[in-house]
Amino acid sequence: MEIPEEEKVEVKPTWRLAWGLWWRMFFIGLGITVVIGVIFYFVVWPWLLPKLPLALLPLLGLSGG
Repeated sequence: MEIPEEEKVEVKPTWRLAWGLWWRMFFIGLGITVVIGVIFYFVVWPWLLPKLPLALLPLLGLSGG
């Protein structure tokens, strides 16, 4: 299915477009990272905490745990 010539839109590459795409990709990546971090913090971390050896407990202060 071909798009008619009068409906085609020509997109000219500009720095504004490039920076807009870069910021969009940055914020999408940041959002995915936050979602994975929240899942890890509330699901994996409480499950993993009782299984850690006692020798590692002083290190938890460095990671905010």
